[in-house]
Amino acid sequence: MTDRAIPTDRVRQEVVDYLRGALEDSKVKAFEARLDRDPVYQQELQQARGDVVRLQGMRRELDPPPGLAERTIENVLNPARRLHAALRRRPMTPSPATPHSGSHWNWHDVGVVAVIFVIAGLLVLPAIHGMQFQARVAACQDNLRKIGQALAEYSRQNQDLFPVIPTEGNLAAAGIYAPILMQDGFLTESATVVCADSAQAQQKDFRVPTLADLRSASGQELFQLQQKMGGSYGYCLGYFDQDGAYQPTRNLHREYFAVMADAPSADRPGHQSANHGGLGQNVLFEDMHVEFCSTTCPGDGKDDIFTNDNHAVAPGRHVDDAVIASSGTAPMVYISLP
Repeated sequence: MTDRAIPTDRVRQEVVDYLRGALEDSKVKAFEARLDRDPVYQQELQQARGDVVRLQGMRRELDPPPGLAERTIENVLNPARRLHAALRRRPMTPSPATPHSGSHWNWHDVGVVAVIFVIAGLLVLPAIHGMQFQARVAACQDNLRKIGQALAEYSRQNQDLFPVIPTEGNLAAAGIYAPILMQDGFLTESATVVCADSAQAQQKDFRVPTLADLRSASGQELFQLQQKMGGSYGYCLGYFDQDGAYQPTRNLHREYFAVMADAPSADRPGHQSANHGGLGQNVLFEDMHVEFCSTTCPGDGKDDIFTNDNHAVAPGRHVDDAVIASSGTAPMVYISLP
């Protein structure tokens, strides 16, 4: 039995709500399950993401006049405040019609005030939410720039190599970049590797484990350390050369080669990051610039930064095939090439 077709308007609304992070938690899994099997949903999601990319391309960055947001909110709220103050000075109970009854407030007036407050809320709350979202995105970008500076300096002191992910042992996981940078003094604070718009930001006691911690751990303890050591960011897995030998990532200063990003999520279509409400991810590129990308294929759109050319979460198939993996992901060390 096949699923009954759903009107396009409803599909589009669900897709938009999903991209905005507006779906209730109980509905997200159901939506993603539907997305996996329903081409109508898949088409609408692709179309919506394309629209976002086109809008971002048209956007110009303009600095607003100082205090614009505060003045806007004040102008919206002032009429309601004046009415509210008058209401507190006058009786609210209905009064009989008298020559002076026009000077009293009745329940109709109260209704007007209520409507004004509702309208003010509809205008102000989304603006506040949007400003908070942009602030968290900016804080995340600032973290990635700091990590980028650390990676660039590390590469200058290590023959242009970024921190190498071992192929075996307790250190063989993508998040090892953080303990290496911390131990060598290129990073000094564990908070730098935690995105303010991620679930991990709620863990106030988070710290990057030392290399000694990792080497001495085993079993479940080791697993948990590996899963968390990279914070809420993913790191490039490296690639396999033409002979099938695993190679670490080298700093070639490429403009759109992704070195780090908000960590991918295995629970979202295309491994889109769960940070920032699933609307996109901040990406650190090899030339050390940072962008917020609504798609997992930034730049020319040819390279998916969360999977290799075989659509696998594994090292790249060649030197220009970037694959960003979450902290606990280990590199594969064997590959059969055609």
